[in-house]
Amino acid sequence: MSDIVNVGICCVDAIGQTIDDYPPPGGLRLFDQLTLTTGGNAVNCSIALGKMGVDCDAIVKVGDDNLGEFVVSELNKYNVGIEGVIHAKGIHTPFTFACVFSGGQRSFFHTQGANGTLCYDDINLNIVKRAKFCFVTGTMVMKTFDGRHSAHLLADAQEAGVKTLLDTVYVDNASVQLWHDNIYPCLPVLDYFIPSQPEAKKITGLQTPSDMARFLQDKGCKNVIIKMDEHGAFCRDTSGHEAMVPSYQVDKVVDTTGAGDTWSAGFLAGLREGLGMPEAAMLGNATAAHCIQAPGASTGIVSLDRIKEFQKKTPLRRQ
Repeated sequence: MSDIVNVGICCVDAIGQTIDDYPPPGGLRLFDQLTLTTGGNAVNCSIALGKMGVDCDAIVKVGDDNLGEFVVSELNKYNVGIEGVIHAKGIHTPFTFACVFSGGQRSFFHTQGANGTLCYDDINLNIVKRAKFCFVTGTMVMKTFDGRHSAHLLADAQEAGVKTLLDTVYVDNASVQLWHDNIYPCLPVLDYFIPSQPEAKKITGLQTPSDMARFLQDKGCKNVIIKMDEHGAFCRDTSGHEAMVPSYQVDKVVDTTGAGDTWSAGFLAGLREGLGMPEAAMLGNATAAHCIQAPGASTGIVSLDRIKEFQKKTPLRRQ
């Protein structure tokens, strides 16, 4: 039995590096290397936890195809619980092509596949209710599960005494109304909402982290953490206490793919150990710092003990 269950999207990622522009129709561009790996928020977070030595379960939906078998085998490889994995007939496993730019930022081409059909009735509630933390991640690209279905699951989890968390995918061309439809039903049943700064801006229409966090709490969420890339994470708890948690200095950013998901893994690991929200966010920052120094979503992740040693030795980034 695991204390942490991650519910949400999975996919297979083909990561092309380095791609700084796209060819016109009929054109050609060369790039340096292609890495095939698992992806999707729930899988990234689960594998990161597995590599850290923290037990967890993954509840994701795969197609009845070779890519689905690849996802399950990778979860197994890192000792992630797969009892809750759903195998769907007649639909393909989700797939993403990620283009990595020279500075480490990336753009994506994605086909939803099975992610778009994940629904409340697919979820093994026994796995959720026996956990201590239920993390729904990938909101905005789960066509059926977003909004009402996610809120239903989070409410069930809270009723069972499970702490609930939610993260989103930044879909830059989604309407404000779609953001509201998907997020607002979940906020009253969330212990922690952990969007990125662009996502929080889309949802709230506000600019400062403090204003955005207060807005989200007014809609019902207890604690808000806004991930702010190289600047760290902004935290606002139920009492209204605010803290800006700085990031760590790294020598070189290689690839930011999976940075938010591995941050979530570190944050969950910290909560599981009983850390306060700012301290857990600091562990999230340290975990993400390992991620961005290697290609792929979890390649750079090491054991929890080694991440803690990194925290002791590595200076914080100047704000």
